Amino acid sequence: MTEWQKRLATISAVLAMVLGIIDSNIVAAAAWPIAKSLDPAHGLEYLPWLVAAYAIAATVTQPLYGKLYDLYGPKRIFLFSLALFLAGSALCGAAQTMGQLIFFRGVQGLGGGGLMSVTLVVVLSLWPPKEADSSGRGGSGGAGAGMGGVMTGIGIVVGPLLGGVITDNWSWRWIFFVNLPLGLVAWALCLWGLRLPKPTGTARIDFVGAGLISGATVALLLVTQWGGREFAWDSSEILALLAAGAVLLIAFLIRQGLVRQGALGRLVAKEPIFPLTLFANKVFRVASLQQFISGMVTIGSVVYITIYLQAVQHIPATQAGLHLLPMALGMTVAAIIAGRLVAQPGMFRNVMVAGMATVALALGLMSLLKADTSFWLINLYLLVLGAGLGQVLGLALLAVQKDAPAGQLGVSITSIRFSQTLGGAVGSAVFGTILTRAYTSGLPPELASTGGEAGLNLSRMGALSEAARHQVVEALVGAIDTVFRVGLVVALVAVVVTFFLPEPRRAVQPDRTAAV
Repeated sequence: MTEWQKRLATISAVLAMVLGIIDSNIVAAAAWPIAKSLDPAHGLEYLPWLVAAYAIAATVTQPLYGKLYDLYGPKRIFLFSLALFLAGSALCGAAQTMGQLIFFRGVQGLGGGGLMSVTLVVVLSLWPPKEADSSGRGGSGGAGAGMGGVMTGIGIVVGPLLGGVITDNWSWRWIFFVNLPLGLVAWALCLWGLRLPKPTGTARIDFVGAGLISGATVALLLVTQWGGREFAWDSSEILALLAAGAVLLIAFLIRQGLVRQGALGRLVAKEPIFPLTLFANKVFRVASLQQFISGMVTIGSVVYITIYLQAVQHIPATQAGLHLLPMALGMTVAAIIAGRLVAQPGMFRNVMVAGMATVALALGLMSLLKADTSFWLINLYLLVLGAGLGQVLGLALLAVQKDAPAGQLGVSITSIRFSQTLGGAVGSAVFGTILTRAYTSGLPPELASTGGEAGLNLSRMGALSEAARHQVVEALVGAIDTVFRVGLVVALVAVVVTFFLPEPRRAVQPDRTAAV
């Protein structure tokens, strides 16, 4: 490849990665208009699935894209994932019901999983990391892996902001249609510029393992969505889902090599999509759990603060997105400072503990929101939240990248991204369920939806008296505060987990070609 082709291919990969990351959260600012447009009676109940459908699909396909990369090379898989993402975007923009939109978000996520994984390995292959000298200086590549985590966090902020601007000035449908011209540019640049050689390996794709972890994840999310609302927690339906999820998870672990002796040993995949040997590395063990937990609170904090701003403070979607800029500022500044601090020996754990403690502080402050909380205070809380997340998201990837065993760099980074994305999906469903139940329990009986279905009927808001509207708003504020209180507890658990993170050491001869 010429230098010019490498730069064009890099632009294509970065543009595609940005689209994939932003679209995982772009519906946050547009969630309220979407619910009122497609299902004003029950749209609030389905909002969590607009995020979860994309996140689930993107999560379960990330490991598969790594194996496909090994088999068919970067160009074909990159073009395929981008084309699938664009097809899903077009279908989302044309959706006529909430059910259709949620399904098409899943299709979009199937492509988005490739945009968030294959693109990173393309960039690392185009610009391979340099080896460090004996003193540990002069190396590169770790910053690139860490940049992926920071870009994820920034995308969480930019997505709702962009969604708000588009929704206010055009229509919520254009938050999906806008992907088409940008994605086609990235597709054309890749088609012309990317010239990496096709891998010569004979990697096998563990479709069985992918299916097992997909089924376990879906079962878990259905339990969080339906338990206590559609079905009682001790109902046969919920118990069956819990049993199915547990069986599928155990089967997945066996498939990945949990038991290698006897009859069960014959079921182990030749090339597992999630090698359990990674857990022999303590940095990976701790970072994986820590990123799962932090992924839960990251998604929940952005989605529900935008709902609060629009539904309670009655500000347009664009202005709701603008209120996330302090969060972006805090993340950027904190990430720069944290990156310099961890260059000093023994600082990784200290910085990440401080980051999660700051996130917990911000969630505690946000749990005190009232219907008339000043915008200055809200912006301050979001600045603190961003400062905490900036010390966490990128550094976990960097720690794993530095400590990854030889030959497992790519799969280590992908597995951490898998944990983070899965945590976001679980958090979206769990916090959404908490919001709906807390809101319903806070409503006076005469204002609750009829027909045995809980939740806010948005189409009735205009017909309510001033006193009734006040009760509705207070119930919604109380429910959002409950979400943030639960988020505070989750963040404190992450603080404890992070205390066990050992100082990462620079791995010897990291694998530069492993699929991510």
